[in-house]
Order: sequence, then structure tokens, then C-alpha cells
Amino acid sequence: MTLVKVNIENLRSAATSLSTIAENVEELYDTTTSEGRDLKLSTSSLAHVPEHVESLRKESTFLSAKVDWIVLINSDSEGNLPESGEVSYEVNGEDPDTLEEMETALGEAIADLGADIATSDFEKGDPRIETLNKYLDTWGGNKNVNAALFSTLGPDGTLALTEAVGNHVGLAFNVSGSESELAQETLEQLKRGLGIATQQWEPDYAQQFGSDLVEAAQGLDYDSPYYRLGDRNESLAYLLYNANGTSSPFILGAAEKMEELQLAANERGLPSPWEWYGPSRFLPDMINETDEGWAFDIPSIIMHDLGSHPSASYQFLSADDSRVSYWAGQHPYTRGDLSGIAAALDSASTYGPIVAMDRQGTASIAARGLEALANRDDFGVERGKQGVEGAQSLEHILETYMDSLVDSYANSQTDPCGDSPTYAFSTVTGQILTDRPYFSVGTLDSILAVVGRDGQALIDLRTAVNEAEANSLPPGSDQSDIAQVADAWGSTEGGIANAIGTGGINKARSNDEYAQAWIDLAGKPASELTGLAKKYAPAGTAKGVGWASDALVNYLKEQASQTWANTEEKAKEEQELMADEAYSSFMRRLLWAADAAGLNGYQNPDLDLTLDGYEYAVVQEPDGTYRLITPEEYEQLNEADRVAADKEIRNIATSDYGMDAAATNADTSFNQMFQERYP
Repeated sequence: MTLVKVNIENLRSAATSLSTIAENVEELYDTTTSEGRDLKLSTSSLAHVPEHVESLRKESTFLSAKVDWIVLINSDSEGNLPESGEVSYEVNGEDPDTLEEMETALGEAIADLGADIATSDFEKGDPRIETLNKYLDTWGGNKNVNAALFSTLGPDGTLALTEAVGNHVGLAFNVSGSESELAQETLEQLKRGLGIATQQWEPDYAQQFGSDLVEAAQGLDYDSPYYRLGDRNESLAYLLYNANGTSSPFILGAAEKMEELQLAANERGLPSPWEWYGPSRFLPDMINETDEGWAFDIPSIIMHDLGSHPSASYQFLSADDSRVSYWAGQHPYTRGDLSGIAAALDSASTYGPIVAMDRQGTASIAARGLEALANRDDFGVERGKQGVEGAQSLEHILETYMDSLVDSYANSQTDPCGDSPTYAFSTVTGQILTDRPYFSVGTLDSILAVVGRDGQALIDLRTAVNEAEANSLPPGSDQSDIAQVADAWGSTEGGIANAIGTGGINKARSNDEYAQAWIDLAGKPASELTGLAKKYAPAGTAKGVGWASDALVNYLKEQASQTWANTEEKAKEEQELMADEAYSSFMRRLLWAADAAGLNGYQNPDLDLTLDGYEYAVVQEPDGTYRLITPEEYEQLNEADRVAADKEIRNIATSDYGMDAAATNADTSFNQMFQERYP
């Protein structure tokens, strides 16, 4: 042991001086090199200055870490810190002499302070919480400090410290408002620091830490210095709640251990391992109000974490087919809801880099996941059922695999996916698509009914369908493809309208406002759809947070040009009007698709047709020629001009200037298929 004495003020002064010198040198370097460039003078002799500046900064950080470390290890039992004068410390071996070693030593010292807090009885106004907060505020963003801090605490110490700090939030003990605020801030620092640590650790270590953290929360390690009677599930719930800053291996480890413990409890007929002993100590004050439906349920929390970590979600759900079957189709989520598993399915099956790496695997997750959800007894839009909370995630899966959705409705696919969740098929325009998810009509109907009850999901799906329809004639298409495309999209539009609606024409009842909303949205440009989402989403609602579509549907009902009647005979007429209204907006997008494919009459050099006879649906080029208005230009029109443009577009589409006979056939095909799907 070597006794070392240092002066605190001298060390801090040296650290500050080095930092100031670095700033001054960097400023002078920037000025000199800038002036040199202006004067076309060489500044090559200054090339190494940035390296020296960085070296000065590291030295300054080293001294700052060292003085904070020395002060902390010299604090007394009440957390009081010596802020001036000479202090001493003992070194066993060599004094830390590199920045990484110094930051590691500081992290270990902060962990010792945390362990002291975690193993002590509750003390109102505990000054050590403020000391911990101070150090986490200064060094909370440092990777080495956090890695050492949480490695030293270990999973059980991390949970125990979280609980000890949480006791000062004020739900379990009577504390002042300022003490509660300090505790909440410190909890946030710990959570953020753990996330940074997981990113710094090696993947295997992070994964094991995540696994051990979940296991340690069960409170069964009687030899742990942090042991107390009962579990620490509340601490686990908080640390994993919205753990977006943690690494994927950490989340994967937590998910795998959570499943292991859950299945073991199921097999033994034991109660949920995720309840916690006694009332909540702090969690209710640490979560968003919009998350209360799932933030007290650890499986739901971890599913949400998988949703924000696509790599972990894919690894977890693709490792064993039974995982999708169980977590999507069987687990009860008694204290949570289905938003987490929906998010996990979404991230695992739609994340671009993973889809590119394993198209079959991701498609399989999508197919089996949606089918498992749709077959749950508690899934749906009826009172007492759930699923709407995950509507935006489910919509994104359908949006990603739009080709499968269209193929299913176009070909009336009724069989479940079973052991063949992926397949290959040819689109109506002859494209061969492989490794696509298989969706039955029944699965789609159930999922779409839920999607239609969330305002943002409804608008997102409408936007995606509009875009797909506008791109439905790829390069190489010909006139014969137009009617086939109309067949497929007529089936799809009718199928979606029927699924989103409340049952269609049934016993002389046709008040299907949700289906009407789907059709009304079809005629609105993308900018207006975005505006409706902003208008009808509750104030402060972030993307991904569900909101009921009722107000939006009511608005569209009031705006609708046609309304539903109350007799079956009249309803049949209204059904035809619905099909016509759906086709009108589809025809506009089909004309644009035909324009992109060069299939319109005015694009045929042999016909010598021009668009100069139209006013609203065309744009005159600088050379005096006319072309069809683009979707982007259409969006910029005012309402009156847009109505006029719609009439001209339909006129163009059905004449020899546009798609001519193909458009007439498309009209018949679309309406027939729409009405078959919308019974």
C-alpha cells in the first residue's frame, strides 16, 4: 500500500487550465487556417495541432476524473465531500495513469457509493442521493465510467440501487417535493447510464447482463449482499421500460430469460413471476400516462423493447417458431396489452436490413404473427377485446407486404397459412415475387378491423394503398394489364372496406361509417391526409401512440357526398354508389400509373392526340405542349380546382386520350370485384 497526498484545489486548477489552453489553441488554429486558406498560404505545418489539442483535452479529463475520484473515496459515511485542502488515499499497486483506467476507477467508486445506498435502510433526506446525482450528472455520459459502474454493481446491485433511490420518490415514504424530484432525476440518470454501459460492453457480456438482470429481479439469490425478502420486479420494469438507449444484445438476453421464467411458471402452474411484492414504490411517477396500459407488465415492456430493437426482435422471434405462436397467440398479457407484441412483430418482420438478409424468415414472422393475433379469443374491436392499441404496428406490417394483401383478396385465399407461412406468386402484371408472407382473407379481415379503429393507422394505410395503386402498372405493362389491375384493386378496396367497416349490409342495416371513411379518404391527397392526422390526433400525441378514429370518422361522415340508408333495397343502391366513389379516386391513380407506363392515348405517337383541350387536369410546358398534371401538382390545387380536375381526369381516362376501352373494362371490373368483396 502506498499513501498518496494531493491538493484538491491544485488538481482542479490544473484540469481547468489544460481545458482553457485547449480551447484557446483550437480557436487560434481555426482562425489561422481559415486566414491561410483565404490568402492561399500553406498551413501544413499546423497539421498536428488538432492532435495536441485532443491530447490536452484528454489530460484535462484525466485530472477532472482523478480529483472527483479522490474526493469521492474520501467522502464520509453521510456522503459529505471534501471540496478543498489536502487529502490522501492509498494505492494498492499502481495509481491509475491512463484516462481509461481513471474513468474505470471513478465508475467503481460511484458503484461503491451506490452499493452503500442500496444496502442501507431508508433515510429521509439521505445526502448520499444528492452526491450520487451530482456524480451521475457530471459523468453520466461517459462510456467507461458507466461500464465500470454497472459492472461493479452487477445486476442485483443495479436493481437494489434503483429501488433504494426509488424509495425517495415519495410513494412508499413521506418525502418533500424537492427530494422526490431529486430521486426521479437520479432514477433517470441510472437508466440512461445503464443504456450507455450496455452499448460499451462486449455483446456477449451485455446479453448475459440482460439475462441476469431479469433473473436477479426474482430475488432468489440468498447469498447476494443486496438480498431482501421479496422481488425487485418494479426496478426491473423501470429499467426496461422504454429502454431505447440499451443495446440489442442486452434486450435479447432479457427477453430470452423472461421467456424461460414465464414458460417454467406455466409448466408448474405457478402464478405470474412478474408481479411485485407490495404497492408500487416509484414506477407510476416514472412512466408516460399513455403507456399505463402496458408499463406495469414486464412481458409487455420487453415486447416493446424488442419493437425498438429490430435485430433483437428478429433473433428472438426467428429462433423458434413456437415463440411467435406463444407470444402472439397464447400469452394472456393480463396486466398489459397487445401493443408490445405487435411492435415486436413489426420490427422483426419489416426492418429493411434484416428483410434483405432473410426475406423468408421475416415474411414468416409476419404471416404467423398476424394469424396468431387474429385467432386470439380476446382480439378484435368488440367491447372487452383488445388489439387496437397495436394497430399502427399491424398497419405497418400490411403496408410493408402490400403485394401479399392484394394477392389474398384478389384470389380469395381462405386457407390458414399453417406450415407454409411464405409463398411465391405472380402479380397481375406478371412480376414473380418470392418469399412473401401468406395472409388468409380471414386474418386480413380481423387485422384490418382493428387497424380501422386507430386514426393514424387508418390514414397510414390509406396513404400506402393510394401510393401502391398509383404505381400499379410497372414498366413493361400493356393495355391488357389495366383491367387485371382494376380487378385486383377492386377486390382489395372492397375487401378492406368490408373489413374496416362494421359488417356491411346486414339485415337491412347499412350504417357503415368506417367503410365510408375508408372510401372518402381514398379521394384525399397525401397532404390532406397528413393534415387530418394532425387535426384529429389528441394534443401531444406522438407517432406510434394510438388514438381512436371516431372523431375522424364522424368528420368524414359529415363531409361525405353520399350517406347510408336504412333499407336493404336502398342500401344496394348505396353499395353501388360506394363502389363508384371508390373507383373515381382509383381511376385518378390508375391514369397516373398508365401515364408513368406510357400507356395513355396522348402518349401514343401514332394517334396524334394532345391535352390542350383541358384546363385543370393538365399543365402547359414552356415549349407550349401540354402534359397530365402530376400527383404533387394536383395536391396544390384549391378545392374547387381539384373538383374540376377530377372531372377532367375521369374524362381523359375513359376516352381515347387516356386508356379508352381499357378504362371501361377497368370500370366494370373494379365495380364488380368491389361489390363482391363488400357484400
